[in-house]
Amino acid sequence: MHCDTMYQIYERRREGKKIAVRDDANLHVTLEKMKKGGYLLQNFAAFVDLEESREQLANEVEELRLAPYQFARDLIDTFQTETAANPDLIGAVRSFAELAENEKAGRMSALLTIEEGGVCLGEIEKLREFYADGVRMLTLTWNYENELGYPAAMQGDHWKSYRAGEKRLLGLKERGLEFVAEMEQLGMIVDVSHLSDDGFFDLCEHATKPFVASHSNSRAMCGHRRNLTDEMLRMLGERGGVSGLNLCPEFVIAETDANGQRIHDGKNLLEYLAEHAVHMMDVGGNACVGLGSDFDGFSEAGMPKDASAMQDFAWALHKAHVSDDQIDNILYGNVYRLYRELL
Repeated sequence: MHCDTMYQIYERRREGKKIAVRDDANLHVTLEKMKKGGYLLQNFAAFVDLEESREQLANEVEELRLAPYQFARDLIDTFQTETAANPDLIGAVRSFAELAENEKAGRMSALLTIEEGGVCLGEIEKLREFYADGVRMLTLTWNYENELGYPAAMQGDHWKSYRAGEKRLLGLKERGLEFVAEMEQLGMIVDVSHLSDDGFFDLCEHATKPFVASHSNSRAMCGHRRNLTDEMLRMLGERGGVSGLNLCPEFVIAETDANGQRIHDGKNLLEYLAEHAVHMMDVGGNACVGLGSDFDGFSEAGMPKDASAMQDFAWALHKAHVSDDQIDNILYGNVYRLYRELL
């Protein structure tokens, strides 16, 4: 449900480097690696760092406030150009029917998402414009406050619990609630990865359709604020949502040694991630876990090495005594069901 590959391609091209999504040794996700890894679909995020976009595009936009919006437009252009150049391997999809058509034809699918709701500048019209461009999932916040709400980064380690009807200091703003309603009306999936705990609970009180945490793990297993508490997992599962397992080591193993290296205790990263999956299913139900990866969005070495080796995670789940049916659901079925319902 998430990778930052289009951002990496866009940034390196701005630096004058040659790079393409079909195949590049420095990318976690390429079409050739996806094919080897047995992919049906990959969400490609237009990831925008609000501050970075203003710095990079300060001289390229009429008004500085438009920089995040323009950065997103540039990334969407990158996505459209890259997918159109490789019709033999992949096709961009805007609906479940198009996904099913590609599947029948033996072709992979690419779904366009946005990671940072601030690119809309708080304007519903821009949200509709992005939908018309094919965006079918939007992460409400990244690591900064925006017009919609507040990120987990601002809430810090003061973990919250749900209290019905509570006025939450760092929850969704009024414009954020308006965006959620419009997204549900359009058929755009709401993504809570990076959102504050307060915002998560606000969404639970107002959402009428399933939503996702596109790249988040279990906070009980690894106490990072970007992961979901057991309470959140239960609420997500009750609403038919899915959390995509994140391969970033920081969100899988919390403990480090004096040199900052993750303490593995004889197990590899995928074995720990399989433990996350088991715990998340125990808490939120078998239907609430999928794949998020966050490939091309982190630099710390982890496993699998890239998209070509995703079968390694199936083996880790098997070693953790996850049934074949549950493995199928994690790798495929749960997100497939969600897309069939929402797209």
